[in-house]
Amino acid sequence: MIEPRHILLIQLKRAGDVIVTTPVIAALKAKFPRTEIDFLVEKPFLPLLDNNPGLTRTRLYDKNDVLGTWRRIRESRYDWIFDFQSSPRSALVCLTSGATLTAGYNVPFWGMAYKKTVRRPGAHTPVSEGKFSLVEYLTGPLVHDAERRLFLTAEEKISSQVAFPSQAAPVGLIPTHRHAIRRWFADSFVDLARRLRARDLPVWWFWGPGEESYVRALAEQVPGSVMIPAASLRQMAAFLARCRYVISNDNGPMHLATAVGTPTITVYGPTEAVCWNPGGTRHRAVTAEGLRCLGCNFTQCPFEHECMTRVTPEQAYWVIEDLERGLAISL
Repeated sequence: MIEPRHILLIQLKRAGDVIVTTPVIAALKAKFPRTEIDFLVEKPFLPLLDNNPGLTRTRLYDKNDVLGTWRRIRESRYDWIFDFQSSPRSALVCLTSGATLTAGYNVPFWGMAYKKTVRRPGAHTPVSEGKFSLVEYLTGPLVHDAERRLFLTAEEKISSQVAFPSQAAPVGLIPTHRHAIRRWFADSFVDLARRLRARDLPVWWFWGPGEESYVRALAEQVPGSVMIPAASLRQMAAFLARCRYVISNDNGPMHLATAVGTPTITVYGPTEAVCWNPGGTRHRAVTAEGLRCLGCNFTQCPFEHECMTRVTPEQAYWVIEDLERGLAISL
């Protein structure tokens, strides 16, 4: 195989999807060390890729200047483009790119924009494996052992300590999600936080834009717990990196935690743990086991939201204790 000169990866959004793509960056760089690898992404998610040693540059998909984005990509004369997004917007980037080879998923209609297609991964397939399947169609086998990574600078770590000092490693709680159906219940997070505080563990509540009032209402019910200050994605990642572990819904900040090496306990309901959870002893999934509608991917529940109501604080706390035992053994 002739080593490509210039590769472009496309994952326009969201935080979790971009982070889950990072193992592919590392695998491609290991196989093609002299190849320039770029990444096209929307502006809110550009910082997630800062300092990534596998990338030559990040490229902005400018929603306010789509024609300009097309022109700049075409001028770069890419050899290969891998479109993990495989949406109409990203497919048009490939169609107008002039690249020697473009690859995306075999989706209706706009899948015709690609020169090579593979079947989009189905249910029960880890998302990261689905991304590798697209790339390996052209590259052949790659090494899959790279972890999801976000690369913080020393300055970012120090700034986190200055902005929000703490003597002991806290437990992070992330009770939010933009879809209400994917949130474990607020009362359950409060119950869990009280159990942790009863052990004198520091508890930090994490929140993002538009979530402050929701999270504050929970934090006020747990004396001694604190909310992190308003933070950018990278600042939040630096706070998460200081946590002993994080308990979360399946959301973007949970993926930030995994990308900075913090152990996680994630409550899954409408999304599948097998698809999104990194797995292993450091990343645990909590689910209403045996429920047939788990992983439905709905944005509204037609039933009684059993995937969340059946996950109790006691169940989650048992997982916490098991994780702590495992972490103690590994130290």
